[in-house]
Amino acid sequence: MEPNTLDIFSLSVLLILGVVVPLLGIWDFRRLMRWVDEGRPEARMKTYRFLLVMEWGLTLGLLSWWLLSGRDLKSLSIISSFQGWEWLALGIGLSGIAFMIWQMSNVLASPEEQEKLRATMGDLRDLAPQSPMEVRTFDLVSMTAGVCEEILYRGILMGALIPVVGLWPAVGLSSVIFGMGHFYQGFTGIVKTTAVGLVMALLTVFSGSLFIAIVFHAVIDLTSGRMMAAALSQESRLPGLGLEKT
Repeated sequence: MEPNTLDIFSLSVLLILGVVVPLLGIWDFRRLMRWVDEGRPEARMKTYRFLLVMEWGLTLGLLSWWLLSGRDLKSLSIISSFQGWEWLALGIGLSGIAFMIWQMSNVLASPEEQEKLRATMGDLRDLAPQSPMEVRTFDLVSMTAGVCEEILYRGILMGALIPVVGLWPAVGLSSVIFGMGHFYQGFTGIVKTTAVGLVMALLTVFSGSLFIAIVFHAVIDLTSGRMMAAALSQESRLPGLGLEKT
């Protein structure tokens, strides 16, 4: 089914991703900061587990509803055959992934870069992994975000909006809603994640697939987590995170 007006499914997706998820993110992040202030040793691990359950539960739930509403998985374009100009989008995505890995290697090898990163972390330092177990679990959260958030925002949300508002308005609106999902990061975080969302949406449109956006998104979160962990480890002089450049 390809509706040209907002049906109950599309309205529900807008409400969930545009209102419920941002509010839930604010609540969860404030809870994390309170737990950290109270010195709870399991604060970050509990938060990571909550994120894993929330993202997979929401994704599987909306995917099931997507199918029950008469849509099919093929329309989400999770995989592409990469023909013609789609290869250009793939190349751009791979270049971005290579840059993120290079940036991480640079930060891991440089105490000066780690110091610069710490100065920009703000409240996000409470979310950053600070032990080997937290690093491994944060890796799972990062991969989950890559898969689930791309399916939710560039797959389901854009798929619901395009028949109603058209392709390019759907690209813009889905990117803004993705940014609002990171409201807990403040205005600067919203702007940055909106820009990231726009890049992912464009990669999806021009590659004809969610695949490259999923991988790029996961790599962004994975490398960010590793860089923040290294920066905080260097500050606290905590050994054994296994983040040193080899």
